[in-house]
Amino acid sequence: MKLEYIKDLIQSCNIDFLIGSGLSSPYLSTLGNIEILLTELEEKKPDKKIYNLIKASLYKTYCENVIFRNLKSEINKYKLEKSDKSGKKITKYAEYLQVSEDYKHFLLNLNEILLYRHNNLLTKQVNIFTTNIDILLETAVEQTGLEFNDGFKGRIKPVYDLSNFHKSYSKTSSHYNNIFEIPVFNILKIHGSINWEKRNKNKIIYTSSLGQVKKIKKELDKIIPSHPFFSISNNSTFEEFLDKANKKRISDKLDFKAFLSEYSKLLIVNPAKEKFERTVFDEQFYELLRIYANELEKENTILFVMGFSFADEHIKHITVRAANSNPTLQVVVFAYSEEDLKKISNELSNIKNNNINILSPQLFINANLEKDEEKEANVKTLKERLKNFDCKSLNQEIFGKIKDMVV
Repeated sequence: MKLEYIKDLIQSCNIDFLIGSGLSSPYLSTLGNIEILLTELEEKKPDKKIYNLIKASLYKTYCENVIFRNLKSEINKYKLEKSDKSGKKITKYAEYLQVSEDYKHFLLNLNEILLYRHNNLLTKQVNIFTTNIDILLETAVEQTGLEFNDGFKGRIKPVYDLSNFHKSYSKTSSHYNNIFEIPVFNILKIHGSINWEKRNKNKIIYTSSLGQVKKIKKELDKIIPSHPFFSISNNSTFEEFLDKANKKRISDKLDFKAFLSEYSKLLIVNPAKEKFERTVFDEQFYELLRIYANELEKENTILFVMGFSFADEHIKHITVRAANSNPTLQVVVFAYSEEDLKKISNELSNIKNNNINILSPQLFINANLEKDEEKEANVKTLKERLKNFDCKSLNQEIFGKIKDMVV
């Protein structure tokens, strides 16, 4: 797919994004095989002591690699890390700053594209659907000063209400009272967020302090000194955990109850296959999925997918159904690597309208270099810049260049 064609789609379509955990990498880790292990745990239900130890170990890994890294105390702690003299070691704080800057550049590029695109009949709203539960995206858009809508209304105790979405924002010129629409980013967190808290039964309020996350960390810190947890890697298997647990003497005094109880209070969809059931039966999450489905059914819509593998079955089914029922929908998936291209292609098969385009870095390079005499040198230069479709390269090679083409 040529860059010029992507630019033309943006000029003439309603714009939606689907963002997954890959876009917050490397500061926040992707799930790896945690989802598979949690699913096996629920299916096989071992002895209660073993069950709690494995579950707590998996949630501990998820908390430390994703959830806790949003706390200001953790970010400040990373500031104290130092690189070695050769500069080879990249600190967590450097990764945090890089991801934050990448998100800001992404949003600023989109803002300019919307301001200058030729079709004035289309709304200047962009829907950003994300399965990420972290707050990196909201933090970035707030720091840019751009207009955004995260579903909350109010200043003292902001309350979440889906009716707050799809509001247009306009400005009036000071001299001639001309009214013009300005871009706004709707951020719809399909799997909930760590800064949501439930109050008064069905009300969701916004908490910038991440109070519930702090409570979880407090309970986890009480257990950690005893070192009962399993270490988790991308190669870990459920059978391996069972074998270790059967050989390990688990103390009756070891209690994960408080930690697991505080974790369960987070308003998020957990990384397990059970999340489909949770999403369907929890009204708030069901409504967010309904909005996602409705947006994809709109005429002349483009969906950009970034950092997302389509391992989430409920989102995959909605996307495939929309692609098959709405021939005017165009889906452009940026696969992180050639390996991810194969995986995503297997997930998104049998598309009758041929309107899902999956791009790997190599496919993009091949499509955008035509002249034989220039190709060899350009390919080498572009390959050095575009090794993976991460947030930085998407800014540089896709949306940054489209911005330059339309402005």
